[in-house]
Amino acid sequence: MSVTKEKKMADEAYFMSEIYKNTKMGSDAIINLLPCVRDDAMRSAMTRQLDGYEKYAARAAKHLEEEGICPKEENWFARISARIGMAFNTMVDSTGSHIAQMMVEGSNMGVTDLTKLLNTFEPRGSATEAVRLAHEVLEFEQHNLEVMRRYL
Repeated sequence: MSVTKEKKMADEAYFMSEIYKNTKMGSDAIINLLPCVRDDAMRSAMTRQLDGYEKYAARAAKHLEEEGICPKEENWFARISARIGMAFNTMVDSTGSHIAQMMVEGSNMGVTDLTKLLNTFEPRGSATEAVRLAHEVLEFEQHNLEVMRRYL
């Protein structure tokens, strides 16, 4: 196998891993915040987002597994820190508006991370399947932003 082909495969795996981590983080955040949501419409919107994150994570995981790679989530410290931060934030203010703000901030982080990845890998012509998936997740994140802004 040529060095270029190996590099492209490594890029694809890294990119898919980052998409997996991004979507699992979004999924985990919603799971942690849903118990605090009192508004039925907001709960429904967040549940749809949860379904989307889980579907994208499953697609990335499937791709990685087909390449013989075990998908990995963010490290335990990042996950625990996020969970503690959300718990503290909802303890201080559990209004729908505040939860929507937290969701918007999370989606903005996802958009930023995906955009950085796309700016790194897309110009090189590598990670084609991952680029396609990243664009889908990016659109999904942008839609989530619009939905959550209604609840601010």
